[in-house]
Amino acid sequence: MTPSLKGLKAVEAALRLGSFVAAAAELNVTQTAISRLVKLVEGQIGQILFERHANSLIPTPAGRSLAPLLDDAFRRLEAAVDSVRRTALPGLSVAAGPTFAMRWLIPRLQHFQRQHPGIEVRLVTAIDDHVTLRQDWAATVRLSTAPLPGFIAEKLFSAALFPVAAPVVAQGIGRLADLQHNTLLEVAHAPQEWPRWLAMSGLDPARFRRRLSFDYSTYAIQAALDGLGVALVRAPYVQDDLAAGRLVRLFDLALSDPGRAWHLIYRAEALSDPAFVAFRDWLLSEVERSEAAKED
Repeated sequence: MTPSLKGLKAVEAALRLGSFVAAAAELNVTQTAISRLVKLVEGQIGQILFERHANSLIPTPAGRSLAPLLDDAFRRLEAAVDSVRRTALPGLSVAAGPTFAMRWLIPRLQHFQRQHPGIEVRLVTAIDDHVTLRQDWAATVRLSTAPLPGFIAEKLFSAALFPVAAPVVAQGIGRLADLQHNTLLEVAHAPQEWPRWLAMSGLDPARFRRRLSFDYSTYAIQAALDGLGVALVRAPYVQDDLAAGRLVRLFDLALSDPGRAWHLIYRAEALSDPAFVAFRDWLLSEVERSEAAKED
């Protein structure tokens, strides 16, 4: 006869903890129940698993050989149950650009998970600029113009650009002209951002020859944090760094990007999904909180 799962669990706990008393406490049953279950398993497999003494419980060779097998079996069983449980959770896939995801969204997702532990958010950061919203995405957060035909687009943040630097660099920049003595940190896919900002500020872009180029904004921001130069950034990317004093905003001049902003983009039918509605409401409240924090 094959031992019951309850009996095997009693044996596993007693072998691991070295005591019927400890096993009973872990499994929330009486010591008598553990002793009875273990004795039942021993009878079913035809092996004595423990030497029972007045003040000790010593596994026999059969018990010692069984211990790692039971441990592995219960770990596998727990993993299988957890896997099924996770696939049963309501969830949604949300797409966002790598820099926005890393520097604003991911640090705040823990707040959503605490409020909605039963909803799993799957974050996708590999966005094709030519794809507005794939069928397997509930929504996307992206820089775009609005409105977008066939989609709902709710504005989150403006797309204005402004320069930032680490405090050690910023202390040497009092006037716009001082920028010429610093390295400009630029993003390879947006090479016109710095020339546009400089021209708007009345500076000649041709006079700025010290440049470092990066594939993504997040790398340029990290370089600024490390004191390598001045980065041109958008507010959500550096809000936490500015608040913590890791970066300093230089000047009040911001290059606006007419018609573009971060939007939460989704299909109208997504509003019938409670998981998405919970995420949308949370995201909008986080944006409102972020905007309020900038004004304080």
